[in-house]
Amino acid sequence: MEVKINTLTPELFLELYGSVGWEPPERAQIEAALQNTLVSLTAYDGGNPVGMLRVLGDGGMSFYIKDFAVLPSHQSKGVGSFLIDTAESCIRGMLSEGWAVS
Repeated sequence: MEVKINTLTPELFLELYGSVGWEPPERAQIEAALQNTLVSLTAYDGGNPVGMLRVLGDGGMSFYIKDFAVLPSHQSKGVGSFLIDTAESCIRGMLSEGWAVS
């Protein structure tokens, strides 16, 4: 399994978002959301997208996980944990030493 950073497209978003039963927003809304995302992560298994996660925030003190979805066929297989761990690493990489976040 691998995670790619900032490669989440509106098409992938729609596929993964809808896979968990959520009613997807309109494409224009997704495009705006992705443009304003600090970091997006897409998990791949064998080259196939199986999960996503977006990080929102101010880049200094506050970071929020949003649109965290894993294909039902890949849930309970460590995909979500892998995405969370990668998100945490990305956030830590944005911070100066000694900074705390919420």
